[in-house]
Amino acid sequence: MSKELVRNAKKGDVKALNTLIDNHKDFAFSIALKFLKNKSDAEDVVQNSFITVLKSISTFRNEAKFSTWLYKIVYHECLKAMKSDKNLVEYIPQYIREEKIEDEQEEPVDIGELLESLQANEYAVISLFYLKEKSIREITQITSMSQSNIKVILHRSRKKLKEYYYQKTE
Repeated sequence: MSKELVRNAKKGDVKALNTLIDNHKDFAFSIALKFLKNKSDAEDVVQNSFITVLKSISTFRNEAKFSTWLYKIVYHECLKAMKSDKNLVEYIPQYIREEKIEDEQEEPVDIGELLESLQANEYAVISLFYLKEKSIREITQITSMSQSNIKVILHRSRKKLKEYYYQKTE
C-alpha cells in the first residue's frame, strides 16, 4: 500500500501525498518536539520538512522507505533549527505517546514519562527502533550516525530507561 502511495505521489497525485504525510505527521512531530522542546518550533520544522517532501517527491529514488527518507528530513531540519535558535525553552510532554506499562504489583508507569528521561538523540533512536520498527541500517540513513554509534545509543538508552523505570516503581 505504501509503495503504491509513493508511486502515485511521485506522479503528482496530491491525495496520495496527503495520505503519506497524514500517516507520518504525528511521529515526525514527536521527534521535532523532543529535539526543540517547543510546540511552535516543532510545528515549523515539520511544516518545513513536508515542504521539502512536496518539492522533492518526484526525485525520490526509492533507495529507502518513504518513512526513512521523511524522518531523515525531519531529523536534519531539527538539527538546523537547533543551530539557529539557542533559546529553546518550552516543553509540552502531553505530545509524547501516553501509554502505560502495567506491572503486576506496581502502579502503571507512563511511557511518555520514561521517554522524557532521554536526551533528544536517544529519544529519536529508541523511537525509530521500537515504535517505528526501523532497522539499525535505516536509522543510520536517517541520522547519518554510524551503525556502531546507534548500537551504543540503543544500549545506553535501554539501560537508562530500565534504571528510570525501577526508580519510578520503587
